[in-house]
Amino acid sequence: MERRQPPVKAPGFRNLLAAPLLALLLLAACGGDGSSSPGEVTLTLDWYPNADHAGIYLARERGYFDEANLRVRIRQPSDPASVLQLVAAERSEFGISYENEVLNAAARDIPVLSVMAIMQHPLNSIIALKKSGIDSPEELAGRRVGYAGQTFGTAAIDTVLRKAGKEPSSVEKINVGYDLRPALTSGRVDAVVDAYWNIEAVELAQEGFETNVIRLDEVGVPNYNELVVVTSRSFAEENPEVVRRFVRALVRGHRYALEHPRAAREALLEANPELDPETVEKTLELTVPMFRDPGEAVGYQDPEEWRRYVRWAVKNRVLPHRVEVEEVMTNRYLPEEARREMKDQQAERAG
Repeated sequence: MERRQPPVKAPGFRNLLAAPLLALLLLAACGGDGSSSPGEVTLTLDWYPNADHAGIYLARERGYFDEANLRVRIRQPSDPASVLQLVAAERSEFGISYENEVLNAAARDIPVLSVMAIMQHPLNSIIALKKSGIDSPEELAGRRVGYAGQTFGTAAIDTVLRKAGKEPSSVEKINVGYDLRPALTSGRVDAVVDAYWNIEAVELAQEGFETNVIRLDEVGVPNYNELVVVTSRSFAEENPEVVRRFVRALVRGHRYALEHPRAAREALLEANPELDPETVEKTLELTVPMFRDPGEAVGYQDPEEWRRYVRWAVKNRVLPHRVEVEEVMTNRYLPEEARREMKDQQAERAG
């Protein structure tokens, strides 16, 4: 059976240069898909349902939303770049986005708030075909590297090269848009950045291409939360208990995925039957362990890591200016036991 092509996946870092606040206000004035009932909310994904969202679908399948007295509509975006606009305008009470997008939104006075981390480490990576011989940052020198057209990709490559003792000018950077895989497999470029090691690398392998993967947080780019759950600041202020119940249900879903990966597979395939079961199996093997860092609680966002990332992003012009982290992210909606667990772990590390 021919599978429907999924929407184009925007990479983990897409700037929000074209999201003026006026457009958000117009969206809000037009009404739309937002829910008028605090117990009925919409969650807009960042892409089509995939392994990154397994904990979300488990929360629904296991009845955790129901137990939280929430009716949650999970929607796939018609335009992945519009998620934060929908959330800021309260046409979607919650959305899945990226740490960098949340920071870019804050830098432009777009009132969104990250309330939970789904992925506490980067998924974005550098991927090369094995036959290229590129398996370390040093071997990027003198090669062509494709990126998705945003400043993050070029900044990441420059950082990785400097860390490896190479000049950034030694690499030819080519804007290939979202055609990362075709650019790589056709030989147009020797490597790509802005591709996910848990998704694109698996899909390339399924297509018969052996790859080498270089994870960015291991070669100089500061750690960041790849995927986060966002809401608007006004919705959080006016409906703190709804946000708290929603986050608690999601934390339970992600914990269950960690303990029952087979259940995660079934929930995801039920949510998106068009996914290839073998690909789902392999992507989940890589993805589910990322729902919790060994030193952190599920959903926790480390403020100091956010601050380190902001410093790097401003220095490398990924962000236009400094952003106050406390204004764009919070852990206060996490379950009490998760916050207590983090305090105990932090005390132990300090101790």
